[in-house]
Amino acid sequence: MKALLVVLFSLTCFAQTTVISERTVQLPVDISSAKLKWTNLGYGSIYFVKVIVPELAGETFLNHRNVGEDGPCLFTHDTRNVEDVVGDNPSIEDVDFKIKLSKQTIKLDEQKCGVVLIEDVRANIRGFEFQHTLRHTMPERHIDDCF
Repeated sequence: MKALLVVLFSLTCFAQTTVISERTVQLPVDISSAKLKWTNLGYGSIYFVKVIVPELAGETFLNHRNVGEDGPCLFTHDTRNVEDVVGDNPSIEDVDFKIKLSKQTIKLDEQKCGVVLIEDVRANIRGFEFQHTLRHTMPERHIDDCF
């Protein structure tokens, strides 16, 4: 346990995060039971209400699609019921998606550093906050290229 704490502390001390891009795009969202689901697909044993937004694929760098889905998705903690979002008004609505791409650099040793790309996507759909964040570890780099 002590060794794990030392590793976590050293990573925190030598990590640096830089925002590469931050933008908002407006995309059509099918707010119906066809694209909103109560599912654990892609999340293990935890169930979420999630929305599938195929058009998001053309706007993001990382793959936000869960295996078995027909497009990228976001989930919400705000409700456990699809009908709370759909209500009696299924429709296609234009929704703003905030997409932030960041780079985190971490000193691994005196010669090497690690780089992780982090893409965070968020949208407010009918008052419910949906999100999806992915991390992708890049190949190790020379320490001089990171800091």
